[in-house]
Order: sequence, then structure tokens, then C-alpha cells
Amino acid sequence: MNIANIKNLLEFDTPTVANGLERLGVRDPSAGYTGPDVRALTPALGRRVGIAVTARLDTTSPGTDDPPSLWLDWVRAMVEASKTGLPVFAVMESVGLRPRYTVTIGDGMGTMMRMAGCAAFVSNGCVRDIEGVEALSLACWGAGLSPMHGRMRWLGVQEQVVIDGMTVRPGDILHADINGVLCIPPAVADQVYAQAAAVRAEEASFFAKLRAPGMTIERALAEE
Repeated sequence: MNIANIKNLLEFDTPTVANGLERLGVRDPSAGYTGPDVRALTPALGRRVGIAVTARLDTTSPGTDDPPSLWLDWVRAMVEASKTGLPVFAVMESVGLRPRYTVTIGDGMGTMMRMAGCAAFVSNGCVRDIEGVEALSLACWGAGLSPMHGRMRWLGVQEQVVIDGMTVRPGDILHADINGVLCIPPAVADQVYAQAAAVRAEEASFFAKLRAPGMTIERALAEE
């Protein structure tokens, strides 16, 4: 795996990376990305790319018990993943009675995640302490914000998860920006850079033609 090629995907927005991945023909392009239920919660922090470290969590089922925690296991998995040389992209599938209301991280958890090499986070649930999380430069994507959570019921770490229809496996490569999150199969992740560069060059040529002096819609249609 060419780590530099993967890190350099930050040169492109996520739609361009998605188009580059599509050119490789390794996956049905109707899958592998988030939709409108997951949005950038820290848009000022910009794009992120990283290796997926996954977990599943329920914080909305009622109870006053003290369930066992897998939090430290998740953090240790981040430390291990960071040894690849890639930033970690933490992925939390929210489950339970009200998945969108599941508060998955705040600035306390976020601080340890950053120490473990985590640069980004995505969930189909919520985040809290958003000002503190943003101050950590931990970019987040999720359903929104919420101020509180119930008992944290950890259901698994480093297993396949689904985020807003996007299946993510541990070790997958994620790229995200204001447009959403894209999952890239690790076997081809370092091949996407060249394809994304080709997409950008083709689009630049296309727009240059449309913006040329004297261009009209009639002429543009005739040249297609």
C-alpha cells in the first residue's frame, strides 16, 4: 500500500475521489458512501482521509445499570491502526431505540482519540461538546448534535458496521469533506490518486471550454 498516494487524496474533494474510484471499476458505484442523514459537523476543519477503526454503541436504551465498556479497546485499536502511517478515521455505528439520538463522543473522548492518532470521526448518531471537539481539530461527520446520552452500551469493536447505508470494515480507507463520506476498498486505495487526478484534469478542460469567450449554449451543444 502506497501511504503517500492515500494521504495525497486530500488534494481532491470527495466527489472527485469518488469519481476516481468509479473509474477503477472495482465496485458498484451505487454503494459505498453516506447520504443526507450524515453531514459535516465541523466544516471549518476541511477534508479528512484515514484508515477506519470501527465500533458499535447504544446510548438510548433505558437503564441505570453499569454495562461493561469497550472504550479502551477501541482506543487501543486506533493506536494499532495509526502504526500503518495513516491517520485514523474513527467510525461509530449507533444502534438502539433512537440511533440518531445516540451521543457517541464528546471532547473528553475526543481528546484521547486525538492522542491515539485519530483525525476524523463519523457516525449515524450525534456528537456533543462540539466546540471542544472542534478545538481538538477532530473533524466530525454525523446526524447532528445532542447534549446528553444514557448508559453507554458497547456492542463491538473492529467489526463491520453500516453508517447511513455505507458499509465500513476495519482497515477500509475513508475520505470525507462537506459533501459527505466515501469508503474506499483498501486493496485499491493507493490507485485512486492517479484516477482522481485524471478526473480533475478532464473537468478543468471541460469547464475551460464552457467558459471560453463567446461560448454559447448552442455552440456547446453542437460540440458535444
